[in-house]
Formats: sequence, structure tokens, C-alpha cells
Amino acid sequence: MSRSVVSSRSPRLRRFTRRGALALVAGVGAAAVLAGCGAGQISETAKIQPAVQGANAQSDSGTIALRDLTVLFRGDGDATYTAGQDAPLVTRIANSGADDDVLTSVSTNAAESVVFVDSSASASASPSGSASPSGTASPSGSASPTPNDQPPGPDRFDLKVASQDLLTLLPDQGKYLELYKVRRDLRPGQTVRLVFHFQKAGDIQIDVPMAPPEKVTERSPAGVEHPEEG
Repeated sequence: MSRSVVSSRSPRLRRFTRRGALALVAGVGAAAVLAGCGAGQISETAKIQPAVQGANAQSDSGTIALRDLTVLFRGDGDATYTAGQDAPLVTRIANSGADDDVLTSVSTNAAESVVFVDSSASASASPSGSASPSGTASPSGSASPTPNDQPPGPDRFDLKVASQDLLTLLPDQGKYLELYKVRRDLRPGQTVRLVFHFQKAGDIQIDVPMAPPEKVTERSPAGVEHPEEG
């Protein structure tokens, strides 16, 4: 009697034993993989440089949003904007409201003023028969002063932000906002406080960082710079 009971249950016991062994092997394999990742090996994700994130803010009504704002990084070997120089801004403004809005000005204590630069307009103002190349306009982001030391653009403007649209003001596209004559040295890692003034959405305050360089110094897994060979 007892022999027949054991015989009828033995296939189940074999299946359970087999499943338990497979689960144990899988668990050991996963632990070995995790141990290998933590034992001096660098995962592929560790090599990925995260995207630079600028500052974000929105109006009290929620209709106007400032997205990924930064001070343009200087690419001329000197990362610092010294006092008296101009610092271009990278600006994106989204309008999720049902009505258009208008950006009228931007104020700050970090510079004499915030001006709107339209280098494309100055370039198109030259005669159509001129032999000068179309790229004669000063490159965006230049810190050189304008003639007679005048601001490169107005500090009062009417920049329309259409409903359900995104307004981008980028130095490399010719239309952008710029800090005119910064009052202190501005280095990577620092921020400037700006206040955007809109006709309908009101004021939006935001702390804007300087963008870091696109290329970073290569470092070892321990965070120590690789010494140069030679």
C-alpha cells in the first residue's frame, strides 16, 4: 500500500526537484553576473555622458514654460566671461495656453541689461548686389563690443509666443537674447537670476546656469585624470 503511494507521487517530486534545481542555478548565475559588474568592470551605461540640462520654470498660470535655459559656453579656450563682456543665452519658451502671449523684456542684476539680438536682420540689410559674403555678420556669442560701445540690440521688445507653439532663441540661428556687459566674472557652474516679463502670463523668475563644455577631461573609474604619456 505504501509502495503504491510513493510510486504515484514520484513523477511530481521529480518535476519539483528539477524546477528547484533550475531556479537555484539561475540565481547563482545572476549573482555571478552582478558580482562581475561590481568587481572593477565598467558597464556600458557608465560611459554615457548625460545630456546637459538647463533651467526650467513656468508661469503661475502654467501656460508659459521656460525650458532648458543656459548661458552659452565660451568655446574660445577661455571658459570665463569677464566683467564687461556679453554672454549669449540659449532660450526656449513654450506656450500651452489657448491665447498667444508676448515676451516684452528680461531683467537681471547680473548684467547692465538683457537685449534681443537679431544678427540675421543686420546681415540682410546689406545691398543685394554687395560682393561681401553673407556670413559677414559677427558670429553669435562674440564678446567683442559693438560700434560706439552700443548694445547689440534693444532691451524692450515684442517677441510673440504663439499658442501651442515653441519659441526658440538660439545664438547659432541668429536671433537670441544676450546678457549685455555682465557685472561679474561668469564661470561654468555659476548661475544668473533672470526675470522674464510676459504680457499675459506675468513674470517668471529663473536661475540660469552656464552650459558646460561639450568635451570633458577623460577620467579613470576612480575619478582620477589619466596622466598624459610622454
